[in-house]
Amino acid sequence: MIRHGNPPYLECSSKGDKRFSAFYAKIRKYNFLSIERLYQSSKKFDTTYSNWKLAKGKKAINQEEVTKLYSLLWDEYINENPELKDILINSSGLQDIFGQEGHCCQATELWRIRNQLMNTENLNNYDIKIIVAGTRNYNDCQLPLPK
Repeated sequence: MIRHGNPPYLECSSKGDKRFSAFYAKIRKYNFLSIERLYQSSKKFDTTYSNWKLAKGKKAINQEEVTKLYSLLWDEYINENPELKDILINSSGLQDIFGQEGHCCQATELWRIRNQLMNTENLNNYDIKIIVAGTRNYNDCQLPLPK
Protein backbone atom coordinates (compact mmCIF):
# COMPACT_ATOMS: atom_id res chain seq x y z
CA MET A 1 0.00 0.00 0.00
CA ILE A 2 1.17 3.51 -0.79
CA ARG A 3 -0.15 6.55 1.07
CA HIS A 4 0.40 10.27 0.69
CA GLY A 5 -0.88 13.02 2.97
CA ASN A 6 -3.09 12.52 6.00
CA PRO A 7 -6.25 10.56 6.80
CA PRO A 8 -8.93 10.26 5.69
CA TYR A 9 -7.39 8.82 2.53
CA LEU A 10 -9.13 8.78 -0.83
CA GLU A 11 -8.62 5.27 -2.23
CA CYS A 12 -7.26 5.61 -5.78
CA SER A 13 -7.89 2.13 -7.15
CA SER A 14 -10.61 -0.19 -8.38
CA LYS A 15 -11.43 -0.79 -4.69
CA GLY A 16 -12.18 2.91 -4.14
CA ASP A 17 -13.05 5.83 -6.38
CA LYS A 18 -12.72 4.19 -9.79
CA ARG A 19 -12.27 7.56 -11.48
CA PHE A 20 -8.79 7.51 -9.94
CA SER A 21 -7.96 3.93 -10.95
CA ALA A 22 -5.56 3.43 -13.86
CA PHE A 23 -7.78 0.56 -15.04
CA TYR A 24 -10.84 2.81 -15.29
CA ALA A 25 -9.24 6.17 -16.15
CA LYS A 26 -9.63 6.38 -19.92
CA ILE A 27 -8.10 9.02 -22.14
CA ARG A 28 -10.22 10.47 -24.94
CA LYS A 29 -7.35 11.39 -27.22
CA TYR A 30 -6.12 7.78 -27.15
CA ASN A 31 -9.44 6.23 -28.21
CA PHE A 32 -10.61 5.91 -24.62
CA LEU A 33 -7.95 3.35 -23.73
CA SER A 34 -7.19 3.10 -20.02
CA ILE A 35 -4.04 4.56 -18.52
CA GLU A 36 -3.11 1.06 -17.35
CA ARG A 37 -3.39 -0.42 -20.82
CA LEU A 38 -1.47 2.44 -22.45
CA TYR A 39 1.28 2.22 -19.83
CA GLN A 40 1.65 -1.58 -19.87
CA SER A 41 1.47 -1.71 -23.68
CA SER A 42 4.33 0.80 -23.92
CA LYS A 43 6.75 -1.35 -21.94
CA LYS A 44 9.57 -3.05 -23.84
CA PHE A 45 11.13 -6.30 -22.68
CA ASP A 46 13.80 -8.72 -23.78
CA THR A 47 10.95 -11.15 -24.34
CA THR A 48 7.54 -10.65 -25.94
CA TYR A 49 4.27 -11.01 -24.05
CA SER A 50 1.11 -12.09 -25.84
CA ASN A 51 -1.06 -9.81 -23.71
CA TRP A 52 -0.39 -6.37 -22.21
CA LYS A 53 -1.70 -7.60 -18.84
CA LEU A 54 1.26 -9.99 -18.58
CA ALA A 55 3.60 -6.98 -18.43
CA LYS A 56 2.07 -5.78 -15.15
CA GLY A 57 4.56 -5.70 -12.29
CA LYS A 58 7.56 -6.36 -14.51
CA LYS A 59 10.37 -3.84 -15.03
CA ALA A 60 10.83 -2.86 -18.64
CA ILE A 61 14.09 -2.11 -20.43
CA ASN A 62 12.55 1.31 -21.20
CA GLN A 63 11.32 1.81 -17.62
CA GLU A 64 12.49 5.43 -17.34
CA GLU A 65 10.62 6.30 -20.53
CA VAL A 66 7.38 4.56 -19.54
CA THR A 67 7.52 6.07 -16.04
CA LYS A 68 7.49 9.52 -17.66
CA LEU A 69 4.66 8.38 -19.92
CA TYR A 70 2.65 7.25 -16.88
CA SER A 71 2.96 10.73 -15.38
CA LEU A 72 1.95 12.39 -18.64
CA LEU A 73 -1.06 10.09 -19.02
CA TRP A 74 -2.34 11.09 -15.59
CA ASP A 75 -1.77 14.77 -16.42
CA GLU A 76 -3.77 14.32 -19.63
CA TYR A 77 -6.57 12.46 -17.86
CA ILE A 78 -7.00 15.17 -15.22
CA ASN A 79 -6.90 17.86 -17.92
CA GLU A 80 -9.63 16.01 -19.82
CA ASN A 81 -11.67 15.68 -16.62
CA PRO A 82 -11.31 19.04 -14.84
CA GLU A 83 -14.19 18.25 -12.47
CA LEU A 84 -11.79 15.86 -10.69
CA LYS A 85 -9.44 18.70 -9.72
CA ASP A 86 -11.67 19.84 -6.84
CA ILE A 87 -11.83 16.31 -5.48
CA LEU A 88 -8.02 16.10 -5.47
CA ILE A 89 -7.60 19.56 -3.95
CA ASN A 90 -10.08 18.77 -1.17
CA SER A 91 -8.49 15.41 -0.32
CA SER A 92 -6.22 15.40 2.73
CA GLY A 93 -4.61 12.16 1.62
CA LEU A 94 -4.52 9.64 -1.22
CA GLN A 95 -3.74 5.94 -1.12
CA ASP A 96 -3.51 2.93 -3.40
CA ILE A 97 -3.95 -0.39 -1.62
CA PHE A 98 -2.26 -2.13 -4.57
CA GLY A 99 0.63 0.35 -4.76
CA GLN A 100 4.17 -0.95 -4.30
CA GLU A 101 7.36 0.97 -3.64
CA GLY A 102 9.52 1.24 -6.75
CA HIS A 103 6.57 0.90 -9.13
CA CYS A 104 4.44 3.53 -10.83
CA CYS A 105 1.51 4.35 -8.58
CA GLN A 106 -1.69 6.23 -9.34
CA ALA A 107 -1.87 7.65 -5.80
CA THR A 108 1.66 9.05 -6.19
CA GLU A 109 0.87 10.66 -9.54
CA LEU A 110 -2.43 12.07 -8.32
CA TRP A 111 -0.74 13.43 -5.18
CA ARG A 112 1.82 15.17 -7.42
CA ILE A 113 -0.99 16.66 -9.50
CA ARG A 114 -2.88 17.68 -6.35
CA ASN A 115 0.17 19.48 -5.00
CA GLN A 116 0.67 21.28 -8.30
CA LEU A 117 -2.98 22.36 -8.24
CA MET A 118 -2.68 23.46 -4.60
CA ASN A 119 0.41 25.54 -5.35
CA THR A 120 -1.37 27.22 -8.25
CA GLU A 121 -4.48 27.87 -6.14
CA ASN A 122 -2.43 29.41 -3.33
CA LEU A 123 -0.64 31.94 -5.50
CA ASN A 124 -2.22 35.36 -5.53
CA ASN A 125 -2.47 37.39 -8.72
CA TYR A 126 0.62 39.44 -7.85
CA ASP A 127 2.72 36.28 -7.41
CA ILE A 128 1.45 34.87 -10.70
CA LYS A 129 2.29 38.08 -12.53
CA ILE A 130 5.86 38.00 -11.22
CA ILE A 131 6.35 34.31 -12.01
CA VAL A 132 4.81 34.44 -15.48
CA ALA A 133 6.18 37.76 -16.61
CA GLY A 134 9.44 37.76 -14.70
CA THR A 135 8.85 41.44 -14.10
CA ARG A 136 6.60 43.74 -12.09
CA ASN A 137 5.10 45.02 -15.33
CA TYR A 138 2.39 42.51 -16.19
CA ASN A 139 1.58 44.35 -19.43
CA ASP A 140 4.71 42.77 -20.96
CA CYS A 141 3.26 39.28 -20.45
CA GLN A 142 0.96 37.74 -23.05
CA LEU A 143 -0.23 34.78 -20.95
CA PRO A 144 -3.65 34.97 -19.27
CA LEU A 145 -3.95 34.50 -15.53
CA PRO A 146 -5.35 31.13 -14.45
CA LYS A 147 -8.99 31.17 -13.35
